[in-house]
Amino acid sequence: MTVGWKKTHALPIGIDLGSASLKMAQLRAAPLGSLSLVAAGRRNVPPGDEKAPDKRARFAAEAIRQLMSDLPFKGRRCILSLPAEVTFIQHIKMAKMSSEQLTGALQWELQGKLPYDPSRAIIRHVVAGEIYSDSEVKQEVIVLAANRAIIESHLNLLHRSKLDCVGINLQPCAIVECFARLFRREEDTAKATLFVDVGSASTQVVILNGGRMVFAKNLFVAGRQFDQAVAEGLKVRLEEAQRRRRDWAAGKPVDGSAQFAGFLNDPIRTLAAELTSCLRYYESVFPNRPVDRAVFLGGQAHDKQLCQTLAQRLSMPARIGDPLANIAHRDQADGDPRSAESGPDWAVAVGLSLGALVTKANARQPKEAVAL
Repeated sequence: MTVGWKKTHALPIGIDLGSASLKMAQLRAAPLGSLSLVAAGRRNVPPGDEKAPDKRARFAAEAIRQLMSDLPFKGRRCILSLPAEVTFIQHIKMAKMSSEQLTGALQWELQGKLPYDPSRAIIRHVVAGEIYSDSEVKQEVIVLAANRAIIESHLNLLHRSKLDCVGINLQPCAIVECFARLFRREEDTAKATLFVDVGSASTQVVILNGGRMVFAKNLFVAGRQFDQAVAEGLKVRLEEAQRRRRDWAAGKPVDGSAQFAGFLNDPIRTLAAELTSCLRYYESVFPNRPVDRAVFLGGQAHDKQLCQTLAQRLSMPARIGDPLANIAHRDQADGDPRSAESGPDWAVAVGLSLGALVTKANARQPKEAVAL
């Protein structure tokens, strides 16, 4: 995509505050739309800190400071994603109305549905499309919300880290912005793709029609449940089960690995059932646009056997996603940061940085063409 810049342009740094790690990635855009990676790095959350907000905040501040010091990031502008556990996503069917009217109506519609008063939330929405329901044309609306106080606490964290936050995004939207650029061909606009980002604490489910988000949901069945099942089966500590399962996924010899498939059967069955429920809901809303394929992302997507098992249970062709597809391997000015940091768990961080490019391109299009 051409955005009209006359020289290369460093995009904001994407900061993915995951439950198991903090990841930062920054891209550079060239005049004719080519992209290269400026820098990328991660720091893993110390065991036990993931459930302690104060410790998580101290860890994040120190991790950001270290990564900014150690890696060749350009500037201090950043875009942050909120952890999945503090965000709210829900699909709502609404009567047809203008965007301004819809914004006001959602405040009333969400009364009693959020875990806090809607007046205390930052609420955004995506109109997935028009549907026919209860004998009338309605809008399928994806509501994304977060508590204002939590957002302010994260902004304070970035301020203490001396970063200039130019935006806050949610993980499903970052996934869209990471991959929508790959669905520009005419034949791609007719395809529906299921993205499954399996992290440590949650699984993000996103369905795109072409490059447009039409379904999103947080599922709280993820890596921790897999590790807990192995820990209980082997009667070892959770951290030890996590290490063994990670080594097993990497093809290393691991004590007890012959029993892993049996231990993991229940949580995998639960996750597959949740994903099937998501697909059924989507197909009830968009019956003429069946999902063609699945793309697995997140830290758990390094486990190819897990992805293959889920794909088989969904009866769907699938692959492991590459967030850095069509992004130059080498930034001539800064060496090759991609060599150490790549894989399916980088979709959110990369998408956050790319979000600035998407926003600039959308600003040049008619308003009705803007998906997000």
